[in-house]
This record gives sequence, structure tokens and C-alpha cells, in this order.
Amino acid sequence: MASLKTTITVYNWVFKLTGAVLLIGLALILYFGQYKGLVEAFVGLLIGGYALMRLIPFIKTQRSGVIRTINIIEIIAHIAIAALFIFVGLTQENGLGNLFGYILGGVLIGRGMIHFYGVSSGHEKGDHPTYFFHVAALVVGTVVVINGYNVESIITLILVLSLGASLYLGYDAYGGYGQYRRRKQLEVTPQDVPVAETTIPKREFPAEHPDEIVQ
Repeated sequence: MASLKTTITVYNWVFKLTGAVLLIGLALILYFGQYKGLVEAFVGLLIGGYALMRLIPFIKTQRSGVIRTINIIEIIAHIAIAALFIFVGLTQENGLGNLFGYILGGVLIGRGMIHFYGVSSGHEKGDHPTYFFHVAALVVGTVVVINGYNVESIITLILVLSLGASLYLGYDAYGGYGQYRRRKQLEVTPQDVPVAETTIPKREFPAEHPDEIVQ
């Protein structure tokens, strides 16, 4: 019987597909429904989830004490901000108001600055996806701080990001299902595969002591 880890690996396409559908559904509810007050809580969940995901792996893999300390402080701050957003979003009808935009912009700008500082110091390795992500974080954060908080713009941004993430998860789930089917075909038992009958031809061997021919 397969282990739990193997089972999760084999069927991870199910979780990805489910996540993609739920993500689109949640984004559409926020966009078309009267749930503007939940935007702060939703953003808080995103910030908190990202911070918790980074915490242990980053501490284990980052060798620079300075970079590790800076990022740990950032992660702790993000967890506290996430808790604030979730609490206020679920309990206060008007939310944080303009303060939400300033805090969110500060989070994005800080993330971009810390990332590029780590890369420029040589203690972090960058790639194209993380480069464009953190450039976008700096740009969006600056725009949010300058223009202030606009709930409609935040909801539209969440919808766009959710659709993009759902497309990626759906494509990944499609590939995972293909691997799952190929794996199932390889696990077909031998008795299920018909074997053609073959006839082994007889082979004649010379005698060990043939009679000598006398002339």
C-alpha cells in the first residue's frame, strides 16, 4: 500500500484543480457581491499565508545573519499586519479606511526593497519571475501609497491575480492528471496483458560419438 506522502504526490492535481476553482469563486464573490468589507481580511490572509510559508524554509537556507535577521523581522511584521487586517476586516464595517492603503503600500515597497538588497549583496539568487514580481511590488506599492486606498481597484487587482493563479493551477493540474494516467497504465498487472502463444522450434543435435566411416 502506498504511503500517505506518495498518495498526496500522485493526487496533487486534484488539490490544485480544487484550489483553482475555489480561488476563482472567491474572487468573483468579492467582485460581484456586496462584500467589500472582506477585502481587508482577504488581503490579510494572503500576506499572512505568504509570511508563514517563507518562515522556516528561509531560516534554514539563508546563511547570512544580516539578511536572515532582516527577513525574520519582515516576516514577523507581516504576520502582525495580517492579523490586524483580518481582525478589522471581520469586525469593523468601515475597516481601516485610508490607513489600509498606506500599510499595504508599505508592505509591497518593503518586500521589493528587501529582496533587491539581498540580491545586490550576493546572499540571494534572483531569477526572472522573482525580479518582475518585486518590480511590480515596488510599482504597485508606490501607486497605492500616492493615490490612496480604493476598494474597487483592490478588488479588481485581486480578481486579475486570482484568474492568473487559477490558470496556472489549472494548467499544472492538467499536466498532473496526464502523469497520473500514464502511471496507472504502467501499473497494469502482467495477467491483464494478453501474451501471444509462441512455439519453440525443435533443434536437432549431432550424436556425441558418430560412427566412423571406413573407406
